[in-house]
Amino acid sequence: LIQRMSYTKRILVTGGAGFIGSHTVVALHEAGCRPVVVDDLRNSRPEVLQGLERILGEPIEFWPVDCGDDHAMKPVFAAPVDGVIHFAADKAVGESVSQPEKYFDNNIGGTARLMTQLREHGVEQLVFSSSCTVYGEAEQLPVSEETPIQPATSPYGYTKQACESLLRSAHHAASGSLGVAILRYFNPIGAHPS
Repeated sequence: LIQRMSYTKRILVTGGAGFIGSHTVVALHEAGCRPVVVDDLRNSRPEVLQGLERILGEPIEFWPVDCGDDHAMKPVFAAPVDGVIHFAADKAVGESVSQPEKYFDNNIGGTARLMTQLREHGVEQLVFSSSCTVYGEAEQLPVSEETPIQPATSPYGYTKQACESLLRSAHHAASGSLGVAILRYFNPIGAHPS
């Protein structure tokens, strides 16, 4: 029999069935947290959730909803949430060029709506999944956190820049009580040993 862990923190993982999100769910579980996956499965597959449950050895709390839909998210926030790791986004640079309105609505609008929910429910810790695309055409390589942000070269890159700006503004508006960490990825690769 698998003994259920006594979790200390309930962490919401938006886009938790995606590549980076699913790996984060495993890491959170190993750290003794209770990951809560919110994913509308627009960029992922239900089989990922089955694989996660095999790896973790127990069911996952999964909500098949859009994290930017405040009505659909109400039951998710029925239990306290200690923090959010926000991976949910449309992510194809080429598609963002042909469908910019989709990216603006989901990536920027969805993040703004999620931030409203966090404020309403007193959630004070957020990790945001950004992208190296925020650097635009960097003048020097390799880039570092001190590298200046250049104009975005795609609507996708712009949405990540806009979300970072939104989160900085939300942090300041909360007088520092909202902790925000921003992660900028290049090309994530790898797989769980299973």
